[in-house]
Amino acid sequence: MVVIALMSGFSRVVHVAHAYLVRLRLSAALVMSVLAGQVVAEVAFPGAEGYGAGAVGWKGGEIFTVTTLANHGPGSLRQCAETAQTPRVCVFAVSGTIDLHSPLRVGSNTYIAGQTAPGGGIQLRIVKGRSGTLVLKNAHDIVIRFLKARPGPSEEMSPTVDAVTIENGQRIYLGNLSLGFATDETFNVHVSNSTAADITLADSILALSLDDSTHPKGPHSKGALLCSAEGRGNQCGRISVLRNLFAHHRDRIPDIKGTEIGPIEVINNVFYNPISQFGEFYDLLGDVAIAYLGNIALTGPNTVRKTPEAVQVFEWEDNNAVSLWAEDNVAGTPPGCRRRSVDVLDETAQARQVTPGSWTLTTRPMPSTEVLESLLTRAGDRIEGRRALDSLDETVIEDVRNCTGEVIDRVEQVGGWPEISAGDLSAVKDSDGDGLPDAWEQTRDGLDPTQADDPWDIDAVSGMSYVETWLAAMAGDER
Repeated sequence: MVVIALMSGFSRVVHVAHAYLVRLRLSAALVMSVLAGQVVAEVAFPGAEGYGAGAVGWKGGEIFTVTTLANHGPGSLRQCAETAQTPRVCVFAVSGTIDLHSPLRVGSNTYIAGQTAPGGGIQLRIVKGRSGTLVLKNAHDIVIRFLKARPGPSEEMSPTVDAVTIENGQRIYLGNLSLGFATDETFNVHVSNSTAADITLADSILALSLDDSTHPKGPHSKGALLCSAEGRGNQCGRISVLRNLFAHHRDRIPDIKGTEIGPIEVINNVFYNPISQFGEFYDLLGDVAIAYLGNIALTGPNTVRKTPEAVQVFEWEDNNAVSLWAEDNVAGTPPGCRRRSVDVLDETAQARQVTPGSWTLTTRPMPSTEVLESLLTRAGDRIEGRRALDSLDETVIEDVRNCTGEVIDRVEQVGGWPEISAGDLSAVKDSDGDGLPDAWEQTRDGLDPTQADDPWDIDAVSGMSYVETWLAAMAGDER
């Protein structure tokens, strides 16, 4: 091991394995897209990465326009998201906060396209009930992008208030989300007598879960739990956690179990200001292979003085094992924090490392020296030139830059839920009701804003359908 200074101005030197950096360059040639690795015929959108990139079952479906912020009823997001198994795309002609009386239970073959909302987009919170905002249970082929899910405390004590819960889900892509104010996990992948697999969480902010709130176990501010389980015959794996910012959680950033059906990738994430622990990897569910590459673990004002390693491995089952591919990870302190020494891997994690390139990745990792600035300028519900981060996410970004902020118990400690701007509603006007706004149709040959067109016809320029071309343009996707 050698000691180097972190390039982004952190005040504490950090420990990095120099040999890892060399091997990372060599093993980059082994990185293949999920298309080749899984023989997926197409991806959800241009630039989709990770095991969930093949979530395409919504294509060819109904274009449903959300026209109200009501909890339910005609034109509501619930009406679109919870429709029976028919494929559909939920687009928005409104922006603001939706006060939910129960979780949105998103059905299979659904694309919730938050990038289409005007102004500040869509924020979800719970005002009644005992559960979180988004539940994807026994469902497949779901894409959710550019949305804010911040449930807040439940009316009564409850162990199930997550921002996003996936249970027995397959082919799911979650991207550019802003997740917070959960009282259990902010993000949970669960499996119960079934399989959970082929899932991506990317480019998102997971922050400010509520610690001493309404969880029956007491303080319980958690980041992400991958492959929690109940029942028998469970399989869980092929999960990608890519380029996310985690900030202000007690622990579980992330906690991982898994089985032999496929690896779990934790690539190019930033983990900031846990109270007690960063990542904990377990063998409790089965043999689990984990790629932990190009991540940055940073202490903060709440982190305990005896700071644990960024990765702790716990092997408690005699017949199961953890295989860890760990390269180019950094642990340290940002400017303004009390200096301390933080190791990347604990003793067991060091002993469970495998040869780099032991399996194929679904993305090419960035060097760790590029990760922090990239995430602080890209992650969360924002779209360059169209939508800025809201005040809550801006505060989180500044906390990471300056080693400020804290784990909270109540939403009022950070000013509550931000107000979401309505924006220019003329930009989403759709005179012919075909799901495509007039202003965009006017830019495409072959479309007429006064006459309903087939949004699934192929656009001659992009080679994709008109609606996919529009969704990609609104998201700023690169083709």
